[in-house]
Amino acid sequence: MPEIFNHHFTRSELTRHVGDTSQLFGVDLVTHEDGPERGLRVLRFRTGGGLELEVLVDRAMDVGAMSVCGVPLGWRSGNGFRHPWLHEHDAEGGLGWLRSFSGLVNTCGLDHIMGMAEEGADHFNYPYRARVAHGIHGRVAFTPARLQGFGERWDGDDCVLHAEGTVRQVTMFGENLELARRIEATVGGRTVKITDRVTNLGYRTTPHALLYHVNAGWPVVAAESRLSLPLERTVYHAHDPHATSIGPLEQAAPQVGFREQVYEHALRRRADGMVPVLLANPDFGGLSGSRGIGLAMRYDGRSLPAFYQWQNLHEGDYVIGIEPATCHAGSREDWKKRNEMIWLEHGDSREYRLELEGVVGEAALEAMVDEIDGLR
Repeated sequence: MPEIFNHHFTRSELTRHVGDTSQLFGVDLVTHEDGPERGLRVLRFRTGGGLELEVLVDRAMDVGAMSVCGVPLGWRSGNGFRHPWLHEHDAEGGLGWLRSFSGLVNTCGLDHIMGMAEEGADHFNYPYRARVAHGIHGRVAFTPARLQGFGERWDGDDCVLHAEGTVRQVTMFGENLELARRIEATVGGRTVKITDRVTNLGYRTTPHALLYHVNAGWPVVAAESRLSLPLERTVYHAHDPHATSIGPLEQAAPQVGFREQVYEHALRRRADGMVPVLLANPDFGGLSGSRGIGLAMRYDGRSLPAFYQWQNLHEGDYVIGIEPATCHAGSREDWKKRNEMIWLEHGDSREYRLELEGVVGEAALEAMVDEIDGLR
């Protein structure tokens, strides 16, 4: 039964109060008409529980903006949400990805994650493709989806907002991978659920890797913010941790000349395989009657065994990334040697689950921290 503005309604009670439920919640398909976003299709979700989000249909159905009670949770770079027609994946020595990088969720893959890399292409069995060059974080993030459907689904007195689509990463004599994505948000709730299935539609054995680049900005990221993790240990630094006074958990105000810091953390799972993470600003007072704001994540640690933290506290590019992934730190050759690279035969699939929640108020933040602490 939905709780909307502190009122619980059955479906019949709700329809007695409003002639059209879109007055309170719904999913709308809109298109941007100006600037670098021109032509970009967006699904706007409103749950009626304070959660609003935008699904960027033409950017792999990633979540661009997300807010709770009007407070933004995600980060947006100066790039905005460029339409893919402007994206140049192979530009700048493989760094072209950065010219489109923006938003709460950027899906990295489907055959490569992390920094630029090159490898042999014998597995594709094509004489003119001797090598495969991978740009940073792969190709899928800025690929348009085929929208399969969206709307509302009632089950008795409960209602779920949903959208489904597929994204193909394909080339002749190379990979032919499909991402099938379903996004759900319960009416009255503050959580969005992303369920993904990656399938090899081709007839060549194909490598697969996936990373969710989830990016929080101010006011979730602030000098008072803290990252709570069911932490076993930190297993990797991409920087010299002795060269900085800023560690991974306690965040700092925007810094002059800050160089990004990247960690890999080993985290504990719940009994059901899910891993809870919280990035919160407990001192945020911008909500009437509540203190504290946070972005909570839960992901399936069985299919996503690695977890990275990207800490970029530079002024103007002020962002924290929390990033579950299929592969641990290292090169593609390292992944192959450690049998971490996933090889998909024709018809093989892998499934992934990710949940993002807007957390408001001291009690809700403390409950989330208690859930995380219970695993440590």
